Formats: sequence, structure tokens, C-alpha cells
Amino acid sequence: MTAGGDKQVTAMPTGVFTRSVGMRLAIVGTARLQAHELDRGLELGHRSVNILARVQSTRAKDYVREFNTALAPLAGRAGRPRVRSADP
Repeated sequence: MTAGGDKQVTAMPTGVFTRSVGMRLAIVGTARLQAHELDRGLELGHRSVNILARVQSTRAKDYVREFNTALAPLAGRAGRPRVRSADP
């Protein structure tokens, strides 16, 4: 994944295509985590969750769950606290 792909996603206006932007951020964040780029993956994932909090979409929630799944093996690395799922 290139940094150019990140720039395209982060440049999209969130107020126009809110769900699409949030889902794309989750997808790119997941890819970053899978590439072991923890800081960038977390940054994108955080933005995704903030955007998707305003959206009612099963599909969008699925992308956030995939992000959480990709994050699980990395939790606790580099002295970071372990992450717990917000799902009940």
C-alpha cells in the first residue's frame, strides 16, 4: 500500500459521502495494520470510527469489526495497552 492511497482516502470530504469515507478509512487502516504499520493504522481506524459513529450501516460496522480483528494480534506491542472490543 502506498502513501498516495492514504492521501486519496483522507482527502475525501466526510460530509458528502460519510459512509463511504468511513468505510474506506477502515479498509486502509486494516491494510496498514496488516502491514504492521501500527501508528498509521490506528490513526486511520480512529478517524473511521469517529466518522461511522454517525452512520447506521451493518456493512460499515463489518469493516470496523475487520479492523478490530486485524488489530487484535498487534495489541500490547511496544508497551501499548491491550485493546478491548466495544461490542457487547
